[in-house]
Amino acid sequence: MKKLLLAFTSAFVLAMASGASAHKHAEAAITHDSGQVTYLGNTGLLASHGEIQVLFDPFFHNHYGQYQLVPKTFRQAMFNAEAPFDAVKMVLISHAHGDHFDASDVVKYMQMHDDVMLVAPTQAVEQMQLIAGFGVIQNRIKSIDLAYGDAPISHFFDGIEVNAVRIPHAGWPGRADVSNLVYRVTINNQATVMHMGDADPDDVHFKPWQSYWQSKRTDRAYPPYWFMLTPSGQDILTNRINATSATGVHVPVNVPTALKNSGARYFSKTGSSHAITNNQESEKP
Repeated sequence: MKKLLLAFTSAFVLAMASGASAHKHAEAAITHDSGQVTYLGNTGLLASHGEIQVLFDPFFHNHYGQYQLVPKTFRQAMFNAEAPFDAVKMVLISHAHGDHFDASDVVKYMQMHDDVMLVAPTQAVEQMQLIAGFGVIQNRIKSIDLAYGDAPISHFFDGIEVNAVRIPHAGWPGRADVSNLVYRVTINNQATVMHMGDADPDDVHFKPWQSYWQSKRTDRAYPPYWFMLTPSGQDILTNRINATSATGVHVPVNVPTALKNSGARYFSKTGSSHAITNNQESEKP
């Protein structure tokens, strides 16, 4: 564990030296014992607790002219399993859009790391099936095929509990065909994070699953930033999903003024990090 923590520290020092210092709303890690989440770009996150790491939406290439890409140094370290990405046990994909997912990259990564599991919507897995070498990795893939309105599901892996529910992509009902998954992931039965992909901030999608949200407390939720800017989204974060705190992601490179003035927490600089279960936060210099 000491080696892992030292690796994280070294990685952040290098990131800061290259200009990736934390934004004032992106909190630094206070206690590594509480677990840690590091921002990679757009909705890409590295969550860790103990000797287990999970990645959310880490491989993509399309920034649509406005979103933060994962730095090349981070991508290289992920593929090579170099610190701080040297204990990854699972990759989770929220949905199969180009600013969240690249089929070729995911297949390549899974081929290189035969001890990693992948959890993804069937729509993403179907794209991967067209890539050479898919057959080698298919036994380590959990393909989730949920229709809108289907009950949340749970899967248990070694040290990782994954709960998933299909919440429509923002812009509902215009993108009703997109399988966007909201994941609630517990690592080591201690640290619980919620990754919301590009969820739509209308409570009509969340209200039917009240008992599901209440069944487990989420330490940290990571919604797309637009949840912070609408009354409905704010209410979902505060009163519906049973989360101790929330940090916005999917923030454009040019941070919207409304978000800056909202007082909400958000990630906007790669390499920013904070503890999962400790709310005594401070800013990185």
